[in-house]
Amino acid sequence: CSRSMLAAVFVLLPVFGFSFVPTSTINASRTKTHQRLATEDPSQWLDVLKWDGAEPDFDVLELTKKYTSEPGYRSFTLREIPTDYYAEDYIFRGPVVGPINRKDLVDSNNCFALEKAFPDLDRQPFGFAVDPENPFRVLFFERWKATHTGDFSLEGTPITAPATGKQSISPIMPFSITFNPEGKIIYESLTTAVDRFEGTTMGKVAVFGLLETAGVPLDNNVGNPILVFQQKLNRFFNGKAQIYSRAEDVPAWWKSKAVGAELNDI
Repeated sequence: CSRSMLAAVFVLLPVFGFSFVPTSTINASRTKTHQRLATEDPSQWLDVLKWDGAEPDFDVLELTKKYTSEPGYRSFTLREIPTDYYAEDYIFRGPVVGPINRKDLVDSNNCFALEKAFPDLDRQPFGFAVDPENPFRVLFFERWKATHTGDFSLEGTPITAPATGKQSISPIMPFSITFNPEGKIIYESLTTAVDRFEGTTMGKVAVFGLLETAGVPLDNNVGNPILVFQQKLNRFFNGKAQIYSRAEDVPAWWKSKAVGAELNDI
């Protein structure tokens, strides 16, 4: 059995609800981890992105609005966004995705080919505001809307979903972009739904919401040991659609060792 086929099998496990670990074991593991974290002092390691109290010499709001108006951004076709927006040490992090560098993120995005399955996808950003504690950081919201009018297939796996014609409306999700002093994006982050009962995607956001609409309901719960196990195996077998970058490909400023759906370590 090839490594690529094994990676595909482990990608499929959460789709079919396959589980190796009893619920009691999962809950005990989560409780133990949370107790450990609660006894440790919180570390403000992301303060490095405040750039020692500097002030930006560019309009962060206008630059963010320009960036999020790019056709490749609105359609989530990442390869079409001009590369000069990004710092060389860029990182994306979501609840169960990342840390992932720009090259790996674009490569994984290409594997999903969402522009074929959801050709009218629009991320609809709104509500832009500067973080009052970091003038290089912009916070905003997104509501993804799309129609599943094309067949979906995930490259490197047997996962497919014929077009359903269903409309996908995600719950509103918070998003943030942080710039470096040169005006390049160094960090992007999103998190889960503001209201999980909004929309048509069973509370799921971003790609997970689109896949829910397509009939491919992937697990996206932080701390789920089954999901963590699947992600690590996919990374080990070097599957085409990666959830996080290899440690040696993550910039030094990123300090957390937690990957994918793992619970916070700091």
